[in-house]
Amino acid sequence: MIKVFGIGNILLGDDGIGVKVAEKLKEEIENISSDINVMVGETDYLYCLNKIEAEDVVVVIDSTYLNINPGFVSYLSFKNCDRFCSNLIFQHESNLLNVLLREKPNIKGYLIGIEVSKLEFSLELSKTLKDNFDCICLEVIKYIKEIYTDYARDLYSI
Repeated sequence: MIKVFGIGNILLGDDGIGVKVAEKLKEEIENISSDINVMVGETDYLYCLNKIEAEDVVVVIDSTYLNINPGFVSYLSFKNCDRFCSNLIFQHESNLLNVLLREKPNIKGYLIGIEVSKLEFSLELSKTLKDNFDCICLEVIKYIKEIYTDYARDLYSI
């Protein structure tokens, strides 16, 4: 099964972008296939970990802080995340991606990261992310469809 997790702190403005995108796209993503489940994990990485089985493909939708253009959507396999994790800045010491890479290194998965514009105590996204929200959602759904295509090809080629 493909399990998609929307991660972030919705109280910190742009940090909650992963949650807001997952909530917006939940129905559309799950309509791609019954093999896809979308969950909103927010900052509760232990909840997310308990939902992951060894054979699952995991997709983490989260904010990134890579000093690139705000709203840019990055797409990395977990295999390629290790070299970037030292450059990523997270709001919390532990998060789902770091724990997965450390404790479940054989799990297949992807990070879909959305570059923040600013972090502040706010329930609202920054103007930049609000203005680009629909484009961000289109990019995210495109990547999830690619992940599903690869998953289905692997599943049915056995």
